[in-house]
Amino acid sequence: MKVKITKSNVDKIPLPDKVVFYCDTDLIGFGIKANPTKLVYVVEAKVNGRAIRKNIAEVGKLTPDEARKEAKKLLGDMAKGVDIVKKQKKDKQRKTTLQQAYEDYIKLKNLSPGTVSRYENSMNLDFNDWKNKPIASINREMIERRFKEVSKRSPAIANADFRFLRALLNFAMEQYAVDGEPLIPSNPCLRLTILKLWNRVERRQTYIHPEKIQAFFHVLQPRESDTEYMKTVKNQCLFILFTGCRDQEAGSLRWENVDFDLKTVTFVKTKNHKKHVLPMGNYLYDFMKKLKEKSKSPFVFPANNQSGHIENQRKAIKALVELSGIQFTLHDIRRTFASVANNHIIGMTNFTLKKLLNHSESDVTAGYIQFEVESLRRPMQMIEDYILEQASIEQRTNNGKVIILEERKEGSVK
Repeated sequence: MKVKITKSNVDKIPLPDKVVFYCDTDLIGFGIKANPTKLVYVVEAKVNGRAIRKNIAEVGKLTPDEARKEAKKLLGDMAKGVDIVKKQKKDKQRKTTLQQAYEDYIKLKNLSPGTVSRYENSMNLDFNDWKNKPIASINREMIERRFKEVSKRSPAIANADFRFLRALLNFAMEQYAVDGEPLIPSNPCLRLTILKLWNRVERRQTYIHPEKIQAFFHVLQPRESDTEYMKTVKNQCLFILFTGCRDQEAGSLRWENVDFDLKTVTFVKTKNHKKHVLPMGNYLYDFMKKLKEKSKSPFVFPANNQSGHIENQRKAIKALVELSGIQFTLHDIRRTFASVANNHIIGMTNFTLKKLLNHSESDVTAGYIQFEVESLRRPMQMIEDYILEQASIEQRTNNGKVIILEERKEGSVK
């Protein structure tokens, strides 16, 4: 339907039962789309043989003369071959901020609570002033300058921060792409690789030496002065010592994943996203039974926080370090388990050790070797026995029942 778009004529256009288009008699491509709820100024033209239509504004928000002026500008762009709809979407995407991308990244990625916590620290500390910057405005020079600033404080943290940022920008490039064209032409973090700026950081090799296991084991025993939280941290430390699991694999463990009939523990939330099942040794089995009897939480290691389970234990670990005189982290305890298995258990193969630690397979041969859970029971018991021996703790079996004896005194008869 054709009509000269003036204020008087627009005021006469009724709201129809279905969509009706009114084409301006003076400016080809300019018109009004009438639908059951509103009237909208529109422009329409062909760009590279394809019909493109775009809404300008609702009638009432612009006068007919204002809408006509905007229509002339848009039609002029389309006459030059510009896809104005694609351009508008691209312009909107280019305004995406680092914070917006981060929020989408966290929603769409299956990340562990520990990983999210580390990323939050990076965003709030080293990238806080970049949060509201459009990603397209973060350039290579900014990346290099900030990386060097953080490196002065901690080379390891700088590496971790910018590996995270690199992954986030890679995600944003494709997540906010328009018709296959990435948000930014390339990841500015590439500058760190091309110029070889990444810091050389030696991998941590710290663990609790066998000679210190007795003192470490002793400090993990409950005391009357312990808070419930400290007791839980100590319990988690002991659990990691006898399983070699990761911090948050233990932290998020539910009682429903502890099978006392099969004497197994199943880790569902793992780093490689693969379910990990471990047999429990005799001492660990008895330890878990006692925890279960006292527990009122669905989590093995509960905490009074949003997640319901233990998460950030830095202060408690620091207190245990001061009390024991032994420098350690939760991951050091995992390394202790691995070191005992590798250095002190006769017949331990690399394949078995990988299965115990739930490491991803890196070679083709390993992919053909199928492990039954029960094949790990003997290695788990051997590791447990060695740790208990170093801790001077005895355990015996009496008619199939495990009896955990008191800590051995020096000079006592085994």
